[in-house]
Amino acid sequence: MDNPLISGLTNLGLNEKQAQVYLALLKLGKGSAYAISEQSGLKKPTTYVILNELIEKGAAQLIPKVAKRLYKPVPPETLINNAEQRMSEAKQLLPALKSIVTTKPDKINVLHYEGLKAYKEALYYRIDECVNKEIVGFYAQASDMSPKLLAICEEYNTFCAKNNIVNKTFVPDHPSLTNFRKTDELFKRVTQVLPYDIYSSSVSIDTFSDIVRIVLNKNNQMVIIENKEFAKTIREIFDMLWMSHH
Repeated sequence: MDNPLISGLTNLGLNEKQAQVYLALLKLGKGSAYAISEQSGLKKPTTYVILNELIEKGAAQLIPKVAKRLYKPVPPETLINNAEQRMSEAKQLLPALKSIVTTKPDKINVLHYEGLKAYKEALYYRIDECVNKEIVGFYAQASDMSPKLLAICEEYNTFCAKNNIVNKTFVPDHPSLTNFRKTDELFKRVTQVLPYDIYSSSVSIDTFSDIVRIVLNKNNQMVIIENKEFAKTIREIFDMLWMSHH
């Protein structure tokens, strides 16, 4: 469709062959199906069909009271005015159409993981979305973490550091986290230590992207909740508290 006139006519609601026949009519002023076929380069049977389509679309007319069937084009300005009128009528439908659109809230997707193998799988779930970004959250004291679980977490911390994933966290002031805090710089963690009498949680909660992770270390369990609004709420709570401690 290299001809810009044909491209323009298709924007007015004609297909390519209809545009060819309409342009042939404009050049001829009026003509028989045979003459129009010759001018457009289309076969005569096809031209007959297209001419009838153009009449239905209001782009061509059959000249009355002549011995031979002759056709003439509707003036281009009429064609454009008709298209504008159709667009105007369509725009008037917009409020009614928008009123029946159903906006569905984001669904909550909940994933549950239990056991060391599943716990490790959960740690890396969609973690690629965090590369060069940050995870924020509230981490638990580690007295009920098994050596195997600690090893999994250390491997995860190494992965985060290598991929420039920063963990911004609140942690309780508890002896089980002494070694944890010594590696903050190594593992790209930024921590705020809270007095144990106001924050003594054994459950961790963190968030990134549209994910919230709830971690129960004692039972090697993790729950992942995928929901944009929930993740946004947890992030806002974190940011509010983080700013109040600076």
